[in-house]
Amino acid sequence: MFSFRIAMLFIAFVFFIPATLFAEQKFSVSGTVRSTEGPTLPNATIFVHELNIGTTTDSEGYFEFLKIKPGSYHVHVYYTGYETAVKTFKVEDKPERLEIFLKPTSLELKAFVLEESILNIDNDERSIAVDVIDKNFIEKNASSSFAKTLEKLPGINSINLGTGISKPVIRGMSFNRIVVAENGIKQEGQQWGADHGLEIDQYNIERVEIIKGPASLIYGSDAMGGVVNIRPPVFPVDGTFASSVNLFGATNNDLLGTSLMAAGNKKGKIFRFRLTHQNYGDYKVPAESFNYNGYILPIVNGRLKNTAGNENNFTTAIGLNKNWGYSTVTLSVFEQHAGLFAGAHGTPRAYQLQHDGDYRDIGLPSQKTRHVKVMSNTNVLFKKNWLAIDLGYQNNNREELSLPHSHGVARVVESNLEHGLRLQTYTANIRYNIQNSERSSRTYGASGNFQEHKRDGFQFLLPDYTSGNMAAFVFQKYKAGEKLHLNAGIRYDQTFIHIYPYMEPVYESSGSSHYVQKNSEQEKAFGNVSGGLGLSWLMNDALNFKANLGSSFRTPAPYELSANGIHHGAFRHEMGDSSLSSERGYQLDLGLHFHKKEFLASFTPFVNYFNDYIFLSPSGRFSPLPEAGQLYRFMQTDALLAGAEFKSDYHISQALHIGFAGEYVFSMDLLNHYPLPFTPPFSGELEIEYELDKIGNKLSKTFLNFSVKATSAQNFTGRNEPSTPGYFLMNINSGTAVKVKEYQFQVVFSVHNLANNPYFAHLSRYRVLNLPEPGRNFRISLFLPLTNYKSK
Repeated sequence: MFSFRIAMLFIAFVFFIPATLFAEQKFSVSGTVRSTEGPTLPNATIFVHELNIGTTTDSEGYFEFLKIKPGSYHVHVYYTGYETAVKTFKVEDKPERLEIFLKPTSLELKAFVLEESILNIDNDERSIAVDVIDKNFIEKNASSSFAKTLEKLPGINSINLGTGISKPVIRGMSFNRIVVAENGIKQEGQQWGADHGLEIDQYNIERVEIIKGPASLIYGSDAMGGVVNIRPPVFPVDGTFASSVNLFGATNNDLLGTSLMAAGNKKGKIFRFRLTHQNYGDYKVPAESFNYNGYILPIVNGRLKNTAGNENNFTTAIGLNKNWGYSTVTLSVFEQHAGLFAGAHGTPRAYQLQHDGDYRDIGLPSQKTRHVKVMSNTNVLFKKNWLAIDLGYQNNNREELSLPHSHGVARVVESNLEHGLRLQTYTANIRYNIQNSERSSRTYGASGNFQEHKRDGFQFLLPDYTSGNMAAFVFQKYKAGEKLHLNAGIRYDQTFIHIYPYMEPVYESSGSSHYVQKNSEQEKAFGNVSGGLGLSWLMNDALNFKANLGSSFRTPAPYELSANGIHHGAFRHEMGDSSLSSERGYQLDLGLHFHKKEFLASFTPFVNYFNDYIFLSPSGRFSPLPEAGQLYRFMQTDALLAGAEFKSDYHISQALHIGFAGEYVFSMDLLNHYPLPFTPPFSGELEIEYELDKIGNKLSKTFLNFSVKATSAQNFTGRNEPSTPGYFLMNINSGTAVKVKEYQFQVVFSVHNLANNPYFAHLSRYRVLNLPEPGRNFRISLFLPLTNYKSK
């Protein structure tokens, strides 16, 4: 009852108080978007960052926003074939008129000018590598999961388990070293698990920022490797209602799916709704058998048995978008049921791999995940300053299912629940930005979270625990000149962890029983300071140099401190260490970005040195428990991670361009002189794309893309970690937009692994079983607008 009253008071604050506090005179902001060569630009996109609203220009290049209160704002303006522009303006005591000019270019530069949303920093001011992708990128490169889609970007890999479960890797770091945040709320879904994917509907994602490098200063302890920041969709313009449906399918695993969306805005009252369903079968591999521990086992009909799954997602948001800012409440529910290949639980037997007559059947072992998330996001403007408040609640319920077995120490039970992992998380973030002058601004921030974890099931892996964190930071940015931007910040965190003891019953054949302590009670407290300095130097109109030097930290996660059991989903016995201390990292990131009218290139090297780096190391010996696999232990060492990304794009003509992207990560355990395990290999991708903005009166945005990705062998592996041979993959992407009356239907068709090459992915969890990755896959996606209404 107390929590319910608090929630009601909060909703009252969010929706009613701002309207009375910030009632004042409002004005219109209008203008024209033109080319620097003269003509106006129809259908250009204009986005007001502070209000999260956007519109497009009419046939004469004209746009207008109504009811804008006095204050400082800036707009982003985007038009295909032109460089994106950023224009700052003030609304004082009269309507504001803008004239915006865009420079022609052959390059796709949109991602180079959008902002990092937490601190409202333009690309020219950033001192660290950030990639920004939008809905068009996601639709064009859509894969079996969101993390796999991000692999198109250099420096981004994924850890995957089959086709439906994956998580991102940034510069060789994942799990509790990177943060995935949605609407300002860090995703909390047992991310320590290699077989635990992201509980996020990728079809509900329209704008994403990927920070490659340390971000602990703003996002907290777990962001020392980077951040995937999923931003909310832009609000519809006042007086509009739109709905659409996505239909998609793929041949490799017989994927069928649909995603339905509706959104509207009536006098600043906004809503958004999305419902997604997808169902897929056992996936196909270009192999007839595989070698597991010297046993040659069959892959019947070229399909991995029990790798089918299904997913159901629901998201709805309501809110206010007024002249004082905006406030929204979002509810999302993610549900997934995915089968695991039989070899996940001990040595697979040939009879377990025989086809059961249904490629969509999900047997045992399998995992069920349900993730419920409630988020509140409020942004209030105070003329030059702004206040942002993000609140969140998450309930993650993960069930890992298998046939009950005792391993000789426990009573056999009838339930199939091997591991029940139930995690509740409460999050609060607040930021206040002060615009001191035209050259200087400062952001003060504070955050807190509380977690409660409960275990269940007939096997022990992770005990019950509670944890909490409180933090405060200050971030200063300063424009030292027209070409030089500086920034600095400092943060303090205090974390506490309480891990409860667990006693496991052991039953003797005589009928007697006793208890074995799997882990002891732990009370931990960690206090840490992090900081950073950065600069961005616009050396000339074409060249931008960036540098960032920082000290980051990461507190050990409860799982790293207390795990002790068989984790079949990861094919191993994992054991924590209660003596682990906080990691401390010293990180240098550099960037050199060049672009002219037809050519762009970027080179982003990095060096990371860590004291007490925590990692899961293969021990080289098997667990004493039957069918448990190899024993892995959490250890600490001094470590070095270094590498670079390179990206270039050259437009041979307005329609034809060629691009190359490459990445390399070097890692080393400095105390034991071994590479760190699970380091991605060197890879590079060459692509050629032909794109026509218009074909006749019916077709637009037509493209054909051919790419070749080469991945080197990974022989630079950790102790007792298998090496992985290199491979080549050829892929094709194509698409077009078809105009039917006032609607535009979009079609995207792709072929992955065109040559149907058998290959192993070093970071795939099935690599341990010597199972190849999926074979040739044809995929089609249709985007169909249902309604698009705008009031007069």
